[in-house]
Amino acid sequence: MPSSVRRLTALDHERLVRLLRRMCTPGPGQDRWRAEFVGLLRAHRHAERDVVIGELVADVEQLAGAAREQAAADVALDELAADAAVLAPDHPDLDRWAEQARLLLDRHSQSWAESLMVPLEGLIARRELRRLGGAYETRREEELSGAGVAPAPPRRLDLSRAELYELARRAGIEGRSSMTRGQLIDELQRHQGEGPH
Repeated sequence: MPSSVRRLTALDHERLVRLLRRMCTPGPGQDRWRAEFVGLLRAHRHAERDVVIGELVADVEQLAGAAREQAAADVALDELAADAAVLAPDHPDLDRWAEQARLLLDRHSQSWAESLMVPLEGLIARRELRRLGGAYETRREEELSGAGVAPAPPRRLDLSRAELYELARRAGIEGRSSMTRGQLIDELQRHQGEGPH
Protein backbone atom coordinates (compact mmCIF):
# COMPACT_ATOMS: atom_id res chain seq x y z
CA MET A 1 0.00 0.00 0.00
CA PRO A 2 1.46 3.42 -0.91
CA SER A 3 2.44 5.98 1.67
CA SER A 4 0.52 9.14 2.40
CA VAL A 5 1.09 11.97 -0.05
CA ARG A 6 2.20 14.17 2.84
CA ARG A 7 4.91 11.69 3.87
CA LEU A 8 6.18 11.17 0.31
CA THR A 9 6.41 14.87 -0.51
CA ALA A 10 8.12 15.56 2.83
CA LEU A 11 10.70 12.83 2.09
CA ASP A 12 11.38 14.39 -1.31
CA HIS A 13 11.76 17.83 0.26
CA GLU A 14 14.33 16.44 2.72
CA ARG A 15 16.20 14.60 -0.01
CA LEU A 16 16.36 17.72 -2.19
CA VAL A 17 18.03 19.64 0.64
CA ARG A 18 20.59 16.85 1.12
CA LEU A 19 21.31 16.70 -2.62
CA LEU A 20 21.68 20.49 -2.75
CA ARG A 21 24.27 20.35 0.01
CA ARG A 22 26.19 17.60 -1.79
CA MET A 23 26.13 19.31 -5.17
CA CYS A 24 27.59 22.47 -3.60
CA THR A 25 30.35 20.63 -1.72
CA PRO A 26 33.56 20.50 -3.75
CA GLY A 27 34.50 17.01 -4.81
CA PRO A 28 34.56 14.54 -7.67
CA GLY A 29 30.82 13.75 -7.52
CA GLN A 30 29.54 17.31 -7.80
CA ASP A 31 28.24 16.93 -11.37
CA ARG A 32 26.46 13.70 -10.52
CA TRP A 33 24.83 15.25 -7.43
CA ARG A 34 23.76 18.26 -9.50
CA ALA A 35 22.18 16.05 -12.16
CA GLU A 36 20.34 14.08 -9.48
CA PHE A 37 19.20 17.27 -7.72
CA VAL A 38 17.90 18.80 -10.95
CA GLY A 39 16.21 15.55 -12.03
CA LEU A 40 14.50 15.01 -8.69
CA LEU A 41 13.43 18.65 -8.39
CA ARG A 42 11.86 18.62 -11.85
CA ALA A 43 10.16 15.25 -11.29
CA HIS A 44 8.93 16.34 -7.86
CA ARG A 45 7.52 19.55 -9.33
CA HIS A 46 5.71 17.72 -12.12
CA ALA A 47 4.20 15.24 -9.67
CA GLU A 48 3.12 17.94 -7.23
CA ARG A 49 1.67 20.13 -9.95
CA ASP A 50 0.04 17.49 -12.15
CA VAL A 51 -1.22 15.08 -9.52
CA VAL A 52 -1.65 16.81 -6.17
CA ILE A 53 -2.45 20.40 -7.15
CA GLY A 54 -4.49 19.18 -10.13
CA GLU A 55 -6.65 16.97 -7.92
CA LEU A 56 -7.00 19.53 -5.15
CA VAL A 57 -8.15 22.23 -7.55
CA ALA A 58 -10.60 19.84 -9.22
CA ASP A 59 -11.89 17.82 -6.27
CA VAL A 60 -11.33 19.59 -2.92
CA GLU A 61 -13.15 22.90 -3.09
CA GLN A 62 -11.91 24.05 0.34
CA LEU A 63 -8.27 23.87 -0.83
CA ALA A 64 -8.61 24.96 -4.46
CA GLY A 65 -7.57 28.57 -3.74
CA ALA A 66 -4.59 27.52 -1.61
CA ALA A 67 -3.54 25.03 -4.29
CA ARG A 68 -3.58 27.74 -6.97
CA GLU A 69 -1.53 30.06 -4.75
CA GLN A 70 0.98 27.29 -4.05
CA ALA A 71 1.30 26.53 -7.77
CA ALA A 72 1.96 30.20 -8.54
CA ALA A 73 4.58 30.52 -5.79
CA ASP A 74 6.33 27.32 -6.85
CA VAL A 75 7.29 28.68 -10.26
CA ALA A 76 10.45 29.81 -8.47
CA LEU A 77 11.37 26.13 -8.04
CA ASP A 78 11.32 25.66 -11.80
CA GLU A 79 13.72 28.59 -12.10
CA LEU A 80 15.91 27.03 -9.40
CA ALA A 81 16.10 23.77 -11.39
CA ALA A 82 17.06 25.69 -14.56
CA ASP A 83 19.76 27.63 -12.68
CA ALA A 84 21.14 24.50 -11.01
CA ALA A 85 21.36 22.68 -14.35
CA VAL A 86 23.87 25.23 -15.70
CA LEU A 87 25.61 26.20 -12.46
CA ALA A 88 29.37 25.75 -12.68
CA PRO A 89 30.91 23.89 -9.71
CA ASP A 90 33.51 26.65 -9.40
CA HIS A 91 30.99 29.51 -9.50
CA PRO A 92 32.33 32.33 -7.28
CA ASP A 93 28.99 32.84 -5.50
CA LEU A 94 28.16 29.15 -5.10
CA ASP A 95 27.79 29.36 -1.31
CA ARG A 96 25.42 32.32 -1.51
CA TRP A 97 23.42 30.66 -4.30
CA ALA A 98 23.21 27.44 -2.27
CA GLU A 99 21.93 29.29 0.80
CA GLN A 100 19.24 31.07 -1.24
CA ALA A 101 18.27 27.75 -2.86
CA ARG A 102 18.01 26.05 0.54
CA LEU A 103 15.82 28.88 1.86
CA LEU A 104 13.56 28.56 -1.19
CA LEU A 105 13.26 24.79 -0.67
CA ASP A 106 12.54 25.30 3.04
CA ARG A 107 9.83 27.90 2.31
CA HIS A 108 8.26 25.58 -0.25
CA SER A 109 8.30 22.63 2.16
CA GLN A 110 6.77 24.63 5.00
CA SER A 111 4.13 26.27 2.82
CA TRP A 112 3.26 22.95 1.16
CA ALA A 113 2.73 21.27 4.53
CA GLU A 114 0.88 24.12 6.26
CA SER A 115 -1.40 25.32 3.47
CA LEU A 116 -2.14 22.03 1.72
CA MET A 117 -1.10 18.80 3.44
CA VAL A 118 -2.24 19.46 7.02
CA PRO A 119 -5.66 20.78 5.95
CA LEU A 120 -6.01 17.95 3.41
CA GLU A 121 -5.57 15.35 6.15
CA GLY A 122 -8.61 16.80 7.89
CA LEU A 123 -10.73 16.73 4.74
CA ILE A 124 -10.19 13.32 3.16
CA ALA A 125 -9.82 9.74 4.37
CA ARG A 126 -6.44 8.10 4.95
CA ARG A 127 -7.12 5.67 2.13
CA GLU A 128 -7.51 8.61 -0.24
CA LEU A 129 -4.29 10.20 1.07
CA ARG A 130 -2.48 6.93 0.27
CA ARG A 131 -4.08 6.75 -3.18
CA LEU A 132 -2.93 10.30 -3.84
CA GLY A 133 0.52 9.35 -2.54
CA GLY A 134 0.65 6.43 -4.96
CA ALA A 135 -0.37 8.68 -7.87
CA TYR A 136 2.27 11.23 -6.84
CA GLU A 137 4.96 8.55 -6.60
CA THR A 138 4.03 7.02 -9.98
CA ARG A 139 4.14 10.40 -11.72
CA ARG A 140 7.47 11.30 -10.09
CA GLU A 141 9.01 7.96 -11.11
CA GLU A 142 7.75 8.39 -14.70
CA GLU A 143 9.43 11.79 -14.86
CA LEU A 144 12.67 10.47 -13.39
CA SER A 145 12.87 7.55 -15.80
CA GLY A 146 11.89 9.77 -18.75
CA ALA A 147 14.72 12.14 -17.86
CA GLY A 148 17.17 9.25 -17.56
CA VAL A 149 17.61 9.69 -13.81
CA ALA A 150 17.76 6.32 -12.11
CA PRO A 151 16.17 5.84 -8.71
CA ALA A 152 18.71 6.23 -5.94
CA PRO A 153 20.41 2.92 -5.18
CA PRO A 154 20.21 1.87 -1.53
CA ARG A 155 23.97 2.09 -1.03
CA ARG A 156 23.66 5.86 -1.25
CA LEU A 157 24.42 7.67 1.98
CA ASP A 158 21.86 10.42 1.39
CA LEU A 159 18.85 8.13 1.93
CA SER A 160 17.07 8.34 5.26
CA ARG A 161 15.92 5.25 7.14
CA ALA A 162 12.35 6.02 6.08
CA GLU A 163 13.39 6.07 2.41
CA LEU A 164 15.33 2.82 2.84
CA TYR A 165 12.34 1.26 4.57
CA GLU A 166 10.12 2.26 1.65
CA LEU A 167 12.56 0.67 -0.82
CA ALA A 168 12.64 -2.48 1.33
CA ARG A 169 8.84 -2.55 1.43
CA ARG A 170 8.68 -2.33 -2.38
CA ALA A 171 11.31 -5.08 -2.65
CA GLY A 172 9.31 -7.33 -0.30
CA ILE A 173 12.07 -7.70 2.28
CA GLU A 174 10.76 -9.44 5.40
CA GLY A 175 11.57 -8.11 8.88
CA ARG A 176 12.30 -4.61 7.59
CA SER A 177 10.49 -2.79 10.40
CA SER A 178 12.96 -4.03 13.00
CA MET A 179 16.07 -3.36 10.89
CA THR A 180 18.50 -0.52 11.48
CA ARG A 181 19.45 1.81 8.64
CA GLY A 182 22.66 -0.18 8.04
CA GLN A 183 20.79 -3.49 7.99
CA LEU A 184 18.28 -2.09 5.50
CA ILE A 185 21.15 -1.01 3.23
CA ASP A 186 22.74 -4.47 3.48
CA GLU A 187 19.48 -6.28 2.74
CA LEU A 188 18.63 -4.00 -0.18
CA GLN A 189 22.09 -4.48 -1.66
CA ARG A 190 21.83 -8.24 -1.22
CA HIS A 191 18.37 -8.19 -2.78
CA GLN A 192 19.71 -6.27 -5.78
CA GLY A 193 22.77 -8.47 -6.10
CA GLU A 194 25.12 -5.64 -5.21
CA GLY A 195 26.26 -6.82 -1.81
CA PRO A 196 27.73 -9.92 -0.22
CA HIS A 197 25.60 -13.05 -0.29
